[in-house]
Amino acid sequence: MSETQVIATDIDYTLTDASMRLDTAAAEKIRGLEARGVKVILISGRNLPATGSLAQLIGTSGLVVAENGGVIAKYQTPIKVLGRIENARAALRMLRKRIGRKVIERPDSKLGMRLSSVSLERSFDFEVARELLRKSRMRADLVDTGVTYILLDARVSKGYALARLARLVKLPLTHSAGIGDNYNDLSLFKKVAYKIAVANAPEEVKQQANFVCVRSYGQGFLEAVAHLGL
Repeated sequence: MSETQVIATDIDYTLTDASMRLDTAAAEKIRGLEARGVKVILISGRNLPATGSLAQLIGTSGLVVAENGGVIAKYQTPIKVLGRIENARAALRMLRKRIGRKVIERPDSKLGMRLSSVSLERSFDFEVARELLRKSRMRADLVDTGVTYILLDARVSKGYALARLARLVKLPLTHSAGIGDNYNDLSLFKKVAYKIAVANAPEEVKQQANFVCVRSYGQGFLEAVAHLGL
């Protein structure tokens, strides 16, 4: 597996610890991978300023997927906005009418820091909201990142965005690995050649992986890279 040329990795609870603090050893490993010519792509539900800034601070080549697949970029500069924020906003209005005050928009979304999605607190029943979206035939989906809920264009996902990015910048996905910890990483798993779940991932995610780490969080990322022979 040392032929891996691209690693697409989630951030929260994959490069961090359980308290959402960046694992510094994982960050150092990413710098080493980039120095060896392995491209590391951060793929996150976070907004573009946060994701792009982290890519720069860690020292990647800058290619990122933000907003759970709604935006592909290099550092903080969008390459393409894939999701229509109008669809997410329409879904937000509907959920507020049906569910009420429990639907709370997060500050980054309220302040216009998102280009394709709406970020919500995990303050209401996820399955009830998804069923309302399905019945209303809204062109939006609700995703649980484990940190927030995200309303986004139903067409986009982490995997869809990675595939679009790969075509645009000629990434060799036949020599790629994906590392993740949550259900929203399953679409990513469908596009990479080798799938790795860290130990804190749900069982359903682990079942779709080629390799499941013994270690959790950022230490799991380090184990994953070692398993790849890198």
